[in-house]
Amino acid sequence: MWKVNFKLGPEIDTLSDREILEMFNDVIAAQEANIADPANRPIEIPKGRPQIEWLDDVKQWSARGHVLKCEVSDNEDGGLVVYIDDKELDADAFMQLIRPFAGWGMRITFMDQSQIHDEPDVIVRDPDDDN
Repeated sequence: MWKVNFKLGPEIDTLSDREILEMFNDVIAAQEANIADPANRPIEIPKGRPQIEWLDDVKQWSARGHVLKCEVSDNEDGGLVVYIDDKELDADAFMQLIRPFAGWGMRITFMDQSQIHDEPDVIVRDPDDDN
C-alpha cells in the first residue's frame, strides 16, 4: 500500500473533475515510468567513501546513496545501535536517516559484518521446507 500527495493550487477552481483526474493519472504514469527506467537503479557509495552525511540545517544524518551497509548492535541498556561508516546511530537517529525514503521499499540482508561490502549470493527458500 502506498499513497500519493497530489497538490493543486488556486487553479483547481478552473478545472473540471475530469481534468483533475487526468492530471493525477499523468503524475502516476510519470512515477511508474521513472521506476521502470533502467537508469534509475539504486546508487551504492563506493567502499571507503562516506555513506551518510550530517546536515547541520536539519540536525540529522542523511544518506548519500540508496544502499546502506551497516552493523547492528545494542547498547548497555538494550537499545538499538546502528553503525554506518564510523558513526554510531541510536534507533531514533537511524529512523530519521531513513525517513526520507518513506513510500519506498526496503530490502534488508543480514550477513557477517566482514562481508557487508560484498554482494551476497542469496538462497531463496522457506526455512521450514526440507533441504
